[in-house]
Amino acid sequence: MAAIVHPSETPHTMPPRASSSKTAIVAGILAGLLAAGLGAFYLYQQPARHGGSAPAASSSTAAEAASARAVDALMALPEIKAWSAHIEKASGGRAHGAVMETTPETRLVDGAAYYQLSFFESTPDAAHRWESFIVSPDGKRILVDDVVSGELLSLERWRQDSAPMQRIATQ
Repeated sequence: MAAIVHPSETPHTMPPRASSSKTAIVAGILAGLLAAGLGAFYLYQQPARHGGSAPAASSSTAAEAASARAVDALMALPEIKAWSAHIEKASGGRAHGAVMETTPETRLVDGAAYYQLSFFESTPDAAHRWESFIVSPDGKRILVDDVVSGELLSLERWRQDSAPMQRIATQ
């Protein structure tokens, strides 16, 4: 014969616990801290796995920042802005102007390192190089790399000799 026991009479039953938004907040904070800690651990370990040390990560970050400054300086040239706008308009938005690093190594010119960058017309099918440049890490010095002659030209000489703004007027 079975006995009927009321829940209030059961000695091992715990009362239901009310849901708390504090619990959810604490759980979210702990999950965020765990994710941040794991991310920091992963970033710290990456250089060590490749024979480097943690400071190498900060130097690569500095190099990336310098590279970004060089790209920004090149993108600020009126010729690059005009070429980009022309490409967008002429293609109906199917092609875009882009500045890309042509090689990851810097190029030494008069004992100073320069980033090697090129301006490309990027279409869905291909990328067409319009011009090549070398840019100082601080972005203050930009030279045009004449790939035909192998000569480095100042912006002033390039503008006089090549008339780059005319390039979009004839296309």
